[in-house]
Parts: sequence; C-alpha cells; structure tokens
Amino acid sequence: MSDPAQSPASETALLKPIWTALLGPPWVVSVVVFVVLAAVRFFAILSPYALQELYLMQTMAMWALPFILLTSSGRRKIGFTERGVTPASVVVSAAAGAACGLVFFALGMAMFGNTPDNWCISIRNYLHFDEMRGLLSPAGLFAAYSLPATFLNPVGEEILFRGIIQQAFTERFNAVVATLVSSSLFALVYLSLHGIWSDAAGYHLRALSAAIAVVLMTGVGAVFTLCRTRSGTIWTAMAAHAAFNLALLAATIHHFTR
Repeated sequence: MSDPAQSPASETALLKPIWTALLGPPWVVSVVVFVVLAAVRFFAILSPYALQELYLMQTMAMWALPFILLTSSGRRKIGFTERGVTPASVVVSAAAGAACGLVFFALGMAMFGNTPDNWCISIRNYLHFDEMRGLLSPAGLFAAYSLPATFLNPVGEEILFRGIIQQAFTERFNAVVATLVSSSLFALVYLSLHGIWSDAAGYHLRALSAAIAVVLMTGVGAVFTLCRTRSGTIWTAMAAHAAFNLALLAATIHHFTR
C-alpha cells in the first residue's frame, strides 16, 4: 500500500495535512487563521493597556505562517520562494503602492479635514506624533517609523492576505472571489486603526468614514493582488505594501508637523 504522505495530491497540497485534518479545507483554515490573528490585533490595539508587545507577537506569527501552515509546494504556490522577481517588477509595484498611499492620504484630508473622521488623524494619534514631535524632527520621526512600516506589517500581512487567503480561495472558488475576499478581510483589519475606537464609555464606530476607509483599503488590497499575480511572486506585493505605508507615513508626518 502506498504512503498517503507521498501521494501526488499531498505533494501539491497548499497546507500541511495536519491543518486540513483538524480544521477542514484550506479556505476554511485560512479564515480561522484570519479570525484568530485579527482578534489578537484588535485586542492589542483597542485594549486600554496598549499591548504593543502582543501586537508585535501577532505580526511575528504572520511571518511564521509559511513554515507553520504551508507545504513546500504551498510556499511555491503563494510565490514565497519565487526567484523570478525582477527589479522592474519591484519598482512598478512600489510605484503603484506609493500612488495608493498618496491618494488615500489626499482623500482623507479632502473629505474629513482635521476631524476625528479622518483616518490620517487616527494614524497620527496611533503613532503618537504629538508626543514624539517634541523629541524628534520630522525627518527623525520618519526614520523612527519607516523601519516597521517597511518590514513588519507588509511582510506578515502579504503572506496572510495575498498569499494564504488568496491562494486558498482561488483553489476553492476562483481568482475574482479570492481577490474580493482577501482584499475585504485586509481592509476590515484596519478598522482597528480607524473606525472602531474606545473610551471610558465603551466602544464606538465612526460608521461613515469607516465604511469609506474599508472600501478604499479593499481597492488598495486589490492593487497589491495585481502586483502579485502579474509578477508571480508575493515579494512584489510586499514592495507595494511597504511603499504604500511609507508614502502615507511621509505625507502624514509632513502635514501634521508643519
């Protein structure tokens, strides 16, 4: 009798057999992973204790997903080990991401100005610009925040959203459904930074601006997906995501430290 572990199906599987045995098909596993990591992120950010260490642990967990969840074939499928990335594809993806970041900033300022409904204000508050600007120059602020903006979230989130979720839903449904799901879930995570907020009276929702931000971030996620599918590697999506963060960060720092 042949060893099931060596069957052709297992050799091309996205996930390691233990996860599908425990939780079900890959698309279900990807949703479970999303729910767990999103819950940790929301708790870390919205908790009155400001649990930045927990937030960092959540990010590191996303970094580890290719080795915890995926087979070697799965890592190839999501483009994690793709060697075909070219300088041109990285530059084009980064330019697309930066353009998205500047548009996102401009729309926030144009629609909501210096009000709490502006997601740029939420970013300023989350990063404690007002406190930090007394210690650092605008260039120093950008330098302090640029490293995590480039390497922390862009790597982990692209592995989860454009990698695992996108591939799992593509295999179960199709690429269009997968892009809609992965981009929408990506956008919903950012409600932890803007849209949902808490004070002594409890939790609140800025419904209008949150809805607009989710729609815009869904579109941004779709751009990241396009970068990945056109190049065949997830590294271009990471480049686009990093450039988005850096452009949005630079525009926000420039505006609020003038």
